[in-house]
Amino acid sequence: MSPDDVAILQIHNHTLRLNHRWNAMTAEHVALPHPKSHDEFTLHSSWHFLALLNFCRKDGETTADGITRSTLRDIRGRLSFIPAGCRMQGWTQLSTMPMAITTAYLDPALCPQLDGGEHQLYPMLYFEHPFLAQLMLQLDRILAHPENYSRMYVESFAIVLLSEIMHVQAVGPLPTRREASRAKGGLAGWQRKAVCDYIEENLHQDISLTELAAIARLSTYHFCRAFKEAVGEPPHRYQMSRRIERAKTLLGDPALSVTDAATAVGYGSPSRFSALFRQVTGHSPRDYRRQVI
Repeated sequence: MSPDDVAILQIHNHTLRLNHRWNAMTAEHVALPHPKSHDEFTLHSSWHFLALLNFCRKDGETTADGITRSTLRDIRGRLSFIPAGCRMQGWTQLSTMPMAITTAYLDPALCPQLDGGEHQLYPMLYFEHPFLAQLMLQLDRILAHPENYSRMYVESFAIVLLSEIMHVQAVGPLPTRREASRAKGGLAGWQRKAVCDYIEENLHQDISLTELAAIARLSTYHFCRAFKEAVGEPPHRYQMSRRIERAKTLLGDPALSVTDAATAVGYGSPSRFSALFRQVTGHSPRDYRRQVI
């Protein structure tokens, strides 16, 4: 998928400070202490768009397909959501206050059942939602250090964002009969074993939720919920806990360095591995090794 197909957002004369692209989500953060006084913007994307906005404008208007225009001036802490295929455009005469925008482009394939019909999403301009705002602030932290977050974590995060949007709009995906039967009990025994075995055999890999959902023969959206119901924690947390357990075993081998152990369980950054190991066990990898050898 080309960048132009993912998102076509043009905020003229603005420089992006942070941005990163994952398979399920593309995110950007803009922070300008002295924004240009007048600006135009357009958006038409094949992915869902969510933005946390922090600025005031002296004047301006924003329009999106299917809804009336907004001339709201104080947009601090407000959010906008534009579903895939919808067009948004407008102009803004900014105040002299600093400007900050965090945006997330979410892959519609995360929940393909929302393709159309009565379960179609609709645009929302400048709405308030404390939980979504907190999630977007967490996205800022992810953008600051994307190397610290696994592919599975980011995909799970994107699903949470989209799930909350669906909750706000009181819509949801229609599960298949098989998915509906698993809603109360999580995964079937064979599904849980197949998925957990795959994670165990690929601790060194950056596994995607799509891979795991395919093994369970569920949609990604329903797999996340079913896995947590069956295992007691989200897939990315389960993967991390299994990586740490495997690392404990490897650290008991004096022939392997801490870096070797980190690499073997999928952490290319020894410092990130050490931080997570301490977070889970209460000890650094070296301290743990001294206790077991």
